[in-house]
Amino acid sequence: MDIRELHQKAESGSAVAQCVLGICYLDGTEVQVDYQQAFQFLSAAANQGVSRAVLNLARMHAQGLGIPRNPHEAIRLYESVGDFEFLAAIELGRIFSGGVGVALDEANASRWYLAAVAQEDRVADCDELREAKAYLDKR
Repeated sequence: MDIRELHQKAESGSAVAQCVLGICYLDGTEVQVDYQQAFQFLSAAANQGVSRAVLNLARMHAQGLGIPRNPHEAIRLYESVGDFEFLAAIELGRIFSGGVGVALDEANASRWYLAAVAQEDRVADCDELREAKAYLDKR
């Protein structure tokens, strides 16, 4: 991956480059972790409608990565992606089932885990899918 080229494209307005570069800074892929840069690039991409950028901004808010932890903003962002997005549904299930910064809400947790399981035919068997099924089996 050519970080310099990504910077050029991102600064020229490429939403894809902004998203990729934001994730690189968020995770420390080929660059040092820099949450300020991650937030800047992910916000720019999210403003252009890139759902992967929105997911990663939600993650930053949920975990307090370089910004104050804000579960309500994380929820808003995850919900804006919709229940068609497997990872958003999983994260929302986790937030509501664990009462992470919000009141425990088993009905909402079930709703989001059900949305994740409904996508079983589109995602490979993974820990997240097993997590959703296990939660629903306990109810």
